[in-house]
Amino acid sequence: MKLTRTLAAALVMTSILSVPAFAQKPGQTLIANEALSSAEPAPASFDPNSKNADVPQSIVIAANPIIAIDAGHGGSDPGGVGNGLYEKNLTLDIANRAKSYITTNYPASVVMTRSSDVDVSLASRTNIANNAGATFFVSMHINAFSDASANGLETWYYPGSTNGLNLATDVYNKLKASYTTLRGVKSADFYVLHYTNMPAALGETGFISNATDASKLNTTTFRQSLATQYSQGMHLYYWGN
Repeated sequence: MKLTRTLAAALVMTSILSVPAFAQKPGQTLIANEALSSAEPAPASFDPNSKNADVPQSIVIAANPIIAIDAGHGGSDPGGVGNGLYEKNLTLDIANRAKSYITTNYPASVVMTRSSDVDVSLASRTNIANNAGATFFVSMHINAFSDASANGLETWYYPGSTNGLNLATDVYNKLKASYTTLRGVKSADFYVLHYTNMPAALGETGFISNATDASKLNTTTFRQSLATQYSQGMHLYYWGN
């Protein structure tokens, strides 16, 4: 696995600065609509030392890594809603397809935070990954915004997490084949990125509020492509190719 990627990180940060801003209405901020770390109390399984920004996380290569996949939202929480689609359904389908791809093609096991349309709290999602001893964690989401012109791809990592940045970057670099609008790799104190005891990334694959993005997401072919690209990004991160 590639643990030192100073040049790659620098290139990503350069690309972030070049991402065009979308028009915003007064008082609105264009950011992924995900819960921050203050949304719920910390889960019992959280190790505060795992997110020490001054100590880069290290990874021991295992013969059979455990990959935690988090299908965003679910049950009574639909996530983003737009163009006749529900985020919770799209993320679940992509996550299940990614699990199938990974377990078929890679020497890895997968733990899912949900495998059906059920409510799962933020604390439960992180507890599942932490208690399983997951090697890394990927949360799958679809973005939404009040301005329907907002579109494209972005990924997120926890501020100061070197390996989180690497994971988010590798996933982004595979997913970007499906998009023309590339919004960059960004950091935020999202709950599932903060309270996981392992490198974590969150993907926002398009905007459900954008007609063009939604039309693509509504096809099984496109969702399978995203699942494959997510999986290939994880492989690039862990195995280096």
